[in-house]
Amino acid sequence: MDSSALKTLFLQRVSLGGNELEAMSQAFSALYRSFQTDVVTRVRCSPVDGTIYTWIDPPSGRSERVSLFFHGGGYTMGSTDDHLQLIASLVEGSGISVLGVDYRLCPDDCFPAPLDDAEEAYRWLLAQGYRSEVIAVAGISAGATLVTQLLHRCQSKGLSMPSLALVMAGVMDFSYGGESVAFNASDDLVSLQRLEAVSSHYLPGDGSYDSRDLFCMQQDYVSYPRTLFQVGDREVLLSDAIACFSTLKTAGHDVALHVVPGMIHCGQLFARDFLPGQRATAEAALFLREGFAALNAPQ
Repeated sequence: MDSSALKTLFLQRVSLGGNELEAMSQAFSALYRSFQTDVVTRVRCSPVDGTIYTWIDPPSGRSERVSLFFHGGGYTMGSTDDHLQLIASLVEGSGISVLGVDYRLCPDDCFPAPLDDAEEAYRWLLAQGYRSEVIAVAGISAGATLVTQLLHRCQSKGLSMPSLALVMAGVMDFSYGGESVAFNASDDLVSLQRLEAVSSHYLPGDGSYDSRDLFCMQQDYVSYPRTLFQVGDREVLLSDAIACFSTLKTAGHDVALHVVPGMIHCGQLFARDFLPGQRATAEAALFLREGFAALNAPQ
């Protein structure tokens, strides 16, 4: 399946321009689950009682190196469960356990509620005895944006930074002024209309939020984790990823950028039939595995 066929399939199954969020959410989840393979049966899923967390472990059991994972869905839909294909592939490919976080969604809870949940999940891991040196943070789409916002939150609140960050095509500039929003509009499954709809749900209408958390890439960082920015060359958010990478690289931080040829937004979730998504997922797992090895964290 190429990107054009994948876009057609997605838009046939999920109407991103619709107003019925519940129907859209159900279609979104059903489509993602339809691309699951038997990798989801080779991991161990354990919801944490009384929380919004789920452990996804390799067959060997809980690892000492762990990663948070924040799902996508434009802050209005998505879950750890419907992203399990990607999460399980990361677990199997890296050998590390992942803690999926089902953060609060819009329109019931707008910014900063999802970020507050992300911060609380990171604090929860620290309280369980995991040192920041053995923690990664990862996310896709809206979840990738949460990763970058969480890193700013860590700096602003004096929390130790996690060691690694995996950022798969998040929004870094809510003005949506990047060139790729226009030149990839005909290729990607996400449109400017959809991005603006996300903002209308995510951002409080009264402006009652800390803009430093929201526009985290406009801030200076004393330190930043070793980070991989991963984005498809046919994504409308390509410019965001490039700008974010360039800003941090210029500031001297250990960041890398991989632009995946032929990939549209969230192609990793369709890896079963979509070769660019397969390659991106394998690279992401390798980044987590080799990233911890390079940092010499204990197994």
